[in-house]
Parts: sequence; C-alpha cells; structure tokens
Amino acid sequence: MYNVKKVELRVKEILHFSSIHILFLFLIGMCFVFVVGTHAQVPTLISEPSLAERVFGEHETFLVQETTLELLPAALEEIKKPDNQKLLTPETIASVLEDPDRLKTLVPDIDDKFITLLKENQAAQAFLRDADVQTLLQDTAAIEELTSILATHLAERVFTKYKDFFEREDISEILPEVLIQLKTPDIQELLNPITIKIVIENPEALKTFLPQIDDEFITLLKEDAEVIAVISDPNVQSLLQNIKAIEKFTVLLELSAMQNVVVRIVPASVVTPQVGEQLVITVDIADGKGAAGYQGTLQFDPTALRFVSLTHGTFLTGQVQPLETIVEENQITFAQITTDTPSEIDEGTLVTITFEVVDAVASVLSLSEVIIAELGGVPWQVTVENAEILAPPRPWDVNGDNSVNILDLTYVASYFGDPDAPSNADVNGDGDINILDLTLIASHFGESYSD
Repeated sequence: MYNVKKVELRVKEILHFSSIHILFLFLIGMCFVFVVGTHAQVPTLISEPSLAERVFGEHETFLVQETTLELLPAALEEIKKPDNQKLLTPETIASVLEDPDRLKTLVPDIDDKFITLLKENQAAQAFLRDADVQTLLQDTAAIEELTSILATHLAERVFTKYKDFFEREDISEILPEVLIQLKTPDIQELLNPITIKIVIENPEALKTFLPQIDDEFITLLKEDAEVIAVISDPNVQSLLQNIKAIEKFTVLLELSAMQNVVVRIVPASVVTPQVGEQLVITVDIADGKGAAGYQGTLQFDPTALRFVSLTHGTFLTGQVQPLETIVEENQITFAQITTDTPSEIDEGTLVTITFEVVDAVASVLSLSEVIIAELGGVPWQVTVENAEILAPPRPWDVNGDNSVNILDLTYVASYFGDPDAPSNADVNGDGDINILDLTLIASHFGESYSD
C-alpha cells in the first residue's frame, strides 16, 4: 500500500506540469490510494485527533461492545438535548458517578438499561470518569461526532454479522426502500423498543405507522424465520432507531450490490520456459467500464523467477498517471489513475510483467490488495483470479520420481515392441516402443528434479 511520502515523491517527479495541475493530480492520487469507503477524504499530513476521536481511541474496547452499541447512541441523543445540556455540569457528572440513579433526574428519558450499565460495568464507570469524556458530554458537536463514529461501527457490525442474509435476492430488493421509510423523522419518533416488539409479535401492525410498506416485507416478517431472527437482534433494533447508523448501513448495502469486476492473471496456467528464458504475463480486467484507477500487488516465487520489467496497459486513458512501481524480493506493487476520463471499455490489460526463469520448477502467481476505483475514490468489489506455473513435462522420467535412472530404462525395456504398452512407456509419443524411447531416456540419464 502506498504511503504519503511515496505519493509526494511521485508528485515531485512531474514538476513540469503547472502548479494547479500538480495539486489536482496529488488530490486525486490521495483519494485513490487511501480509499476505504464511499467518498474517502484526503488526509492531512499533520493533524491532531479531535476530542471524539481521542475518546473513541481511549475507550474503543468498551465502545464497540454489543451492549454499548445498543445503549450509548440513544443515551447520547438524550444528553445532547438543550434542556439536558443546561443541567450537565462537572458537578452533576460527579454526582452521577457517585449514584448513577441520579442520571434519571437529570435526563428523564434515559433508558434504565443505560443506568444499569453505569452501575455494573467497570469500563462504563471508567469511561464516565475520563476528563475528556466529561468535556465531550458538554459539547454537542463532539457528541455528534462520537455518535457518528459509533453509528459506523454499529452498521458495520450488523452488516458483517448478517452479510449473507442481506445479499439474499428477495431481501436486497425490498430492504433499501424499507430503510428509506424507516429513517424519516416522523417514523423514527414511533420506532422504539415497544413498537418493534409489537411488530415482531404482529407484523400487520407495521402497516399502521408505515402504510406504504411493501406487503411482501410483512409476509417475510410473518413467515421467514431468518427475518424474524435478524429483527429480534438488539443491535439491529438499535440500528433501526439511529438515522446515522441507517445511512452508514445503506452505504454498505450499496457497496455490496455494486458492480463486481474481475482481475485475473493471464495465462491462468502455463508451462515454465527453460532457465534463462523469459515468462511474460498480463494482469487483465473484465467488467471494468467506468474505472478510473487500479492498484494491486503480484506475489511470485523468487527462487523460480526474477522480475525484469512492468509496463502499464492502455485500459485507462486521458490524463493517466502511473504511481511508482515497488519491487520487493517476492512481490511487485503497481498502480495507475486517470484524472479525467473513466475507462470506456469493459475489458483490457492493466499491466504486462516480464520475468526471467531462474529455475524451471512449478510455482504460483497470486494477486493481493487489489483495488479498482471510480472517480471520487469509490471502490468496486473485485474478484481475483490467480495463476499457476507448471513444471516442464519430463516424459523420460517415466515413473515420475523426479530422477532419471535405471528404473525408467528397465520399465520401458519391459514393453519393447509391445503394441499394448501403457502410454507412459512411449516416451517420444510416436506410437511405438523402440530404441528411440530408450535413447531419449539415456540422454537424460542421471538428471534429478526438485519439484
């Protein structure tokens, strides 16, 4: 993976461009290299973590626990209300630490489960005692940021846990529209643990506050055990009551459903050339129309192959900018972006790589860390197809023990002139077992092979 210094080095190498063009290329390159979501931000070189980021980093173990993700977002929503903020002072926070039940007098709508959490969970108590946390609880902007961080983790947890379920054809067709309806403010006011419980027990009740809901979804709630199990999950219920979490989750669903491209090594299987000869392979893409950048790492066996060169193909066009190729002992990392013109073709060659054979043995070529992205830094799903290099055929090693010796000669001699001899006895493949087969074995007599 490229780091900031390597991208800066590449920028320096293209100083003949105008300063505006350089800045533009730099921003695009950073967006592509560091993409981790739908619209990645360009990181600053020097930045201090925000208050919310510090709090999350210090208490991450506690904050990503299932119970915390279930209870804390709703508690933070209550705490940040203006009337509650007026009462939230260092003195009142200290009093809540002494007696968590006092929180109910300060924030009447707080969930009793959250108060129980404060009483019984030492990590929750340590969280509330942290001076940074106390400062955050009196800062609505910081609360908003922490809520957003928690919403992301809640969405990721639910999606990861039920990924196969959400990718079911019937669910993937219905769910996006259901989520759009559920995240409207009016519906959110009605969506609480009590109404969710009522809907689980009587799915028809969903029609009373979501008249436009698809009847097929209600049928699934009635009859599909997997749907019932998912809706009954406390984390799922917390997500449904959190607009930010629903939005993050919707993004994950969109990424899951987006175009899947195939990146493959060609040829997929090839017999190794002899020592000293060259082996040329390509890394190709299929279903890649609209792509604006790619990155990947090719692993190879350095005892079998030596890297010679890499050239980028013509799949990307326009203002194309290759990043520095990184060659290590057993791998090659490559990347290229276009800053103005997404690919207009579905299939093509990303890179051509040439090796020299240092040992004619079987080995594997494999791809990792493959990223295909469109303009704006949006990643696509990628299916990778690797390749194998086969050892050269050695018909003179008749018994396949990686050694040419008297055993091979006597085996072929035992079928001399026999029209019904097994195929491996016909060493030269001419249909006859004769002196030509024996002399071919003799010419390799004493050879041994490592594979």
